[in-house]
Amino acid sequence: MRHLSRAIGLVAASALLMSACASGADEPAESTPTAGDESATVQFEKKDPLKIGYSVYDLQNPYWQSYAAGVKAGGEAAGVEIVVVDQKSDQQQQVSGSLDLINQGISGLVVTPVQPSALPSTIDAAHDAKIPVVIADIGTAGEYDAYIQSNNANGGALAAEYVIEQLGDVPGPHKVGVIELHAGSVVGEERVAEFASILGDHDNFEVVSSLDGNDTVDGGFAAAQDMLSANPDLEVIYAANDDSAIGAQRAMETAGKSVEDGFILIGFDGADGALDLIEQGLMSATVAQDPYGQGIKAVETVLALLEGEEAYDDAATKTIFFPVEIVTADNLDDFRAARAKQD
Repeated sequence: MRHLSRAIGLVAASALLMSACASGADEPAESTPTAGDESATVQFEKKDPLKIGYSVYDLQNPYWQSYAAGVKAGGEAAGVEIVVVDQKSDQQQQVSGSLDLINQGISGLVVTPVQPSALPSTIDAAHDAKIPVVIADIGTAGEYDAYIQSNNANGGALAAEYVIEQLGDVPGPHKVGVIELHAGSVVGEERVAEFASILGDHDNFEVVSSLDGNDTVDGGFAAAQDMLSANPDLEVIYAANDDSAIGAQRAMETAGKSVEDGFILIGFDGADGALDLIEQGLMSATVAQDPYGQGIKAVETVLALLEGEEAYDDAATKTIFFPVEIVTADNLDDFRAARAKQD
């Protein structure tokens, strides 16, 4: 174990506005931590009573509801008080709300940023108060102490492996379409790049179209409609989030394509709407994230930092990757049963 060195300074927050993400992992602005001009050793401090604050993106979103439930469960398991503040997709409210949590005497701060570029001033204020900061999804900036996100690249690999399992032995080449997240989304790029890379190693598959679905049902519909029109013999669509996949399924119906007839449609998130389509035989699979489990991990990470411990999967970016899994009709019931236990 060792103590952590962190930069301390005052950086003004940018007053930028942006919309809430659909899945909890669809935003850009990820960056590696950089050292400031001045540095000092931050000796994190356990205050009495021990409290952890969670500045959550928006509790209207089911994804963040589940994440907050995981944070609370992690706190209960550790005997730690949890204070959750809903920032309602408002960046300026998040900056002030996070400062309010710091002033309440918390010992650790978990933040799901509305806009990562506003993080440095919050992190500096937390470090001045000897508080470690764990970033929970979305993206990073500043001298944060840990970043927790889904293993998006592995999710793309799981989707590719599913396609190969279904069609690899069937003579091809099989035409594949990809629906990307919005331009600049780091996690979207990870999900798509690994998928395309693995399929690219097989002569039996050809990615013939890769279009931006803008993370929405309507965007997914438009992208799928375009690729199906240009490629009537398309056999696979992989969408980098479930909303886009739901839109793609509607476009498939319009084009007379269906999963029952052998078409493969895969989404990413594990959203209820996608699970319903899998149950109905209208979608093949989704790569499911686990926001509840990540919430628990965020609390565990704060407590480890308070003990001077670091355990990163990628030390350069202080990132902890959380596992994802692929859900199909074969394991849908088990997945839903496990999720129900989290409620």
